[in-house]
Amino acid sequence: MSITKEAIIKASLDILNRGRIESLSMRTLAKELNIKAASLYWHIKSKQDLYDLIAEHITQKISLPKTIDDPKEALTILALEFRRVLLETRDAVDIFAQSIPRTPNRIKIIKFVLDALTKYGVSDKNCITAGNLINNYILSFVADEIRAKHISPEEAKNFELFWGEQYEMNLDFEQQFLYGLRVLFAGLLVK
Repeated sequence: MSITKEAIIKASLDILNRGRIESLSMRTLAKELNIKAASLYWHIKSKQDLYDLIAEHITQKISLPKTIDDPKEALTILALEFRRVLLETRDAVDIFAQSIPRTPNRIKIIKFVLDALTKYGVSDKNCITAGNLINNYILSFVADEIRAKHISPEEAKNFELFWGEQYEMNLDFEQQFLYGLRVLFAGLLVK
């Protein structure tokens, strides 16, 4: 069997979707591919490279807006797309948290974000920080969303006891996500 990057990605995603990120090791991946672990290292040098490869594959599913005529709208569309693809793959948030954005598609997305932030009015000095804020917001929101979807209605009622009945637990995650983006955008132009 010829080992390709596509076969490695598919096998990695299969392992992730059956288990958790902890079950994705070079040894497990080699077994999934029916090869010896040493043979896998000819194709991927480390677990870090594996995470980078999977993250690059996931970002290829993101459709970038065609233009940045309205930078806030373009960033919102991109954020919704990123959230969508993160929700499609089990433990994708962890993959992104442990990967380094140095692959072609990820760099393309980062450049798009930086261009949109510049057009929005963020200073060059603050663009990378602002981009990191948006990225970290998306990753942490999706992690919280995934956890919240596993909370039973009974457990949700218990939370109301902790923080008070006057506070609504909104389970419309897209609405929550968009609210958080609006709050983020409102603060991006702070000097």
